[in-house]
Amino acid sequence: MLIRLMLFIFAMMPFTGHVDAGFWDQIKNPFWKPAQAMPPMIKVLIVHDEPGVVIEVKGKYNLFDPNTREHISTRFVGKRKFIQALKDGLRWGEEFPGVFQLLIAPEDFSSTTIVDGIEYQGAIYIYDIGGSISVVNEINIEDYLKSILARQYLEPLKEETLAALAITARTNAYAQALNPKTEYWAVDGRKMGYLGHAVTNSNTGIERAIRATKYLILSKSGMNSGAITPFLGAWGDVKTLPDAQASKITIKDADEMAIKGSHAAQILSKAFPDSSIVLMYKPGD
Repeated sequence: MLIRLMLFIFAMMPFTGHVDAGFWDQIKNPFWKPAQAMPPMIKVLIVHDEPGVVIEVKGKYNLFDPNTREHISTRFVGKRKFIQALKDGLRWGEEFPGVFQLLIAPEDFSSTTIVDGIEYQGAIYIYDIGGSISVVNEINIEDYLKSILARQYLEPLKEETLAALAITARTNAYAQALNPKTEYWAVDGRKMGYLGHAVTNSNTGIERAIRATKYLILSKSGMNSGAITPFLGAWGDVKTLPDAQASKITIKDADEMAIKGSHAAQILSKAFPDSSIVLMYKPGD
């Protein structure tokens, strides 16, 4: 109930802008166009410097060269083949001469692609880097959060504590998407515990908190200044995020606040002072 009250308050705020959806929104071709602007996305490295990988696409999909932004072809049936780098281009069952980067874009964005046995939603980028294969998954930030948080918070915590943790994790993802590690990917999924789509479970407390706080993040500058500044924040241990701002309270402190009746916004104001909660994206805008 407290989460719903908090969300009602923030739903009344004006829309503040959102992370660039990236290549998906920029594709212009007669074969495939998104029905509406995509929600905020993040590029996650899932395979790095391997001789090759098995990639299986289910259903209709499109192939693009992300380097030239050219549409290569539209395929109407699925495909499961080993992809590798050849001297003059990529080979995925068939050869793509002169193509050293390949984007697989499923027609239905909610469908999954299997990379070496792991299911992923969203777009799959394949890069030939010095004769080795690296693979990047471009995924909706909300779905990314469900994957990386699915196994982190298994102990029982109050719903407002979980809401505060979800908002912090989303803030980190937005900050990383806006300041990517390289031009090809924003985060290393192997280090973040990203295991694709199959690990998500809509019945867990943390996933309910992700849904309840959808698109809400922390900003250092707040709404009044006109600039949105997401930042890296960590609850206690900053080893996995060495550049992160450590929270002023622990998760245990946060849960004790929640037990006493504090809602997520109050918890976050204690954990990360001088920050505000803002809505980064409104579906349909």
